Amino acid sequence: MAILKIRNYLYVQPYTHTQALFINPQLVMWNRFLRLAAVGRNLFYSAAFVLVQWYWIILSDAFEWQKSADPHSSVLGGLFSCWCVGLVLLAFLDARSRYQDYKRAKDLFFENGFKPRIAKLYIHSKCQRDAARVAAQDLGLLEQLDFFYLGQGYRWYHIFPDFLLKKPWIVFSRRYWRKTLFEPRYTPIHFLW
Repeated sequence: MAILKIRNYLYVQPYTHTQALFINPQLVMWNRFLRLAAVGRNLFYSAAFVLVQWYWIILSDAFEWQKSADPHSSVLGGLFSCWCVGLVLLAFLDARSRYQDYKRAKDLFFENGFKPRIAKLYIHSKCQRDAARVAAQDLGLLEQLDFFYLGQGYRWYHIFPDFLLKKPWIVFSRRYWRKTLFEPRYTPIHFLW
């Protein structure tokens, strides 16, 4: 038991010795959830919007084609349901990948302070910029990061990744899907969340 308590203390690098020795695991999980929600905010909004559309079209009697006994109507409804569930799944996988980016960006900003070369790692898409913004906000570097992104010409309406607009066929590559949805798990060095 004492070894576990010491291990929990050693994982918290930035804390000084005058602070508490024991970390509450519920507090850690709650803060991880809040950071995931902050990083994937736009993705979760889109997932909720898709689910509302799905409910309105499939589960309510919104359209006449649902009331018929035609087999094509059930196939169309099934395809639409699969499409909606797929979009929600993609949104959650992308939010998880951006959370990994958030943890990496927070460690990099903590170790090096604000550096433009670190900010350029997360400049490619709105979701990555949001992950870097949440990390910078946690460390008090948000003004510098926003100033840098504005200087690079990025505004709130730049949603799609740059490389996707330049090379649309990249969506068929394995590297794109790995970087977008299946980012490897990153274990933070300096923080618990």
